[in-house]
Amino acid sequence: MRADEPALPEDVLLVLQQDRREEAIELLQARQGISAQEAEQRINRYLEENPPICLRGPGIVARSKLNALIWLGLIVLMALTYLLLIG
Repeated sequence: MRADEPALPEDVLLVLQQDRREEAIELLQARQGISAQEAEQRINRYLEENPPICLRGPGIVARSKLNALIWLGLIVLMALTYLLLIG
């Protein structure tokens, strides 16, 4: 981002972290009263300077409670299967 530009609002950054680019553009446009083209340019500049980080492994589980519950269910299912097979 350029030095003369204000930082992106927190709610816009949160939407960007959730990989919802179009919604972030609309939100920035509404929050700061700028054109859609200027909002898109600001979002693009921000994403160029701060590329999104692809989560892997435990980061994905920590990000989503549903994902964590699925993994927990699979682990419990595997343990029960093990107990049935040895018993």
